[in-house]
Amino acid sequence: MHVRRLASECLRIRLPWARKSLIALRFFDTYKTILGNLRHDPVKFVQKSVGNNLNDLMKESPSHAHEIIDAWEWESPSKATEWIIRHGLRSLRKA
Repeated sequence: MHVRRLASECLRIRLPWARKSLIALRFFDTYKTILGNLRHDPVKFVQKSVGNNLNDLMKESPSHAHEIIDAWEWESPSKATEWIIRHGLRSLRKA
């Protein structure tokens, strides 16, 4: 569980305690694959990290975020994936 969360956290664009990192946008296909591997994770700790990742991506590149979300929704998402998507869209809903 901790390694899976680390896989998500190390890709985050806007960590609260670090400078903004846009490496995820430069290697978007790899980024998308890693998050895709984590989207069905049963552990809320990991789900929250993936959702935070999507939320960061939505702030930097909404088109990339929607590309991921649309693909996940098209593949009949699990409950975990649905929660991750809702969590990832929270800033958009607040705006």
